[in-house]
Amino acid sequence: MSQCLKSVQCFVIVISGGLFCGFPLGCADSNQPSVVPVSGQVMVNSKPAANTIITFADAEKGFAAIATIAADGSYQIQSQYGNGVPPGEYLVSVSPPSTRDELDQTIPLPPGTANIPQKYHNTNTSKLKAEVKAGETTYDFNLE
Repeated sequence: MSQCLKSVQCFVIVISGGLFCGFPLGCADSNQPSVVPVSGQVMVNSKPAANTIITFADAEKGFAAIATIAADGSYQIQSQYGNGVPPGEYLVSVSPPSTRDELDQTIPLPPGTANIPQKYHNTNTSKLKAEVKAGETTYDFNLE
């Protein structure tokens, strides 16, 4: 019985010590970049680019962030850093959502998904750019 109590006490001490020592490590990372909230509207031939995906990619930093475009064409970028992206020059693409599931089987596009011209599907061919600066948060695109 005393061996069992010793084991429990050891376990509690180790866990408590780990929580106490680990607490300061849970604070915000000082190396995390500041972000600028990014939102806007995407239209295709003056109609909302509903149920599609917008990507902001910074090839130099190896960073990309995406958002789903809502039925009204609006989007709000979320990234690993929070609500927005770090300031910088971004290549932008707009594409339909994936039509393959995790088993590589075809899945239908959601009803009302906008038809996006192929050239906009890739950041290398879309020619869409956004220079994200502090204070500027709205980036609208009209695709033809």
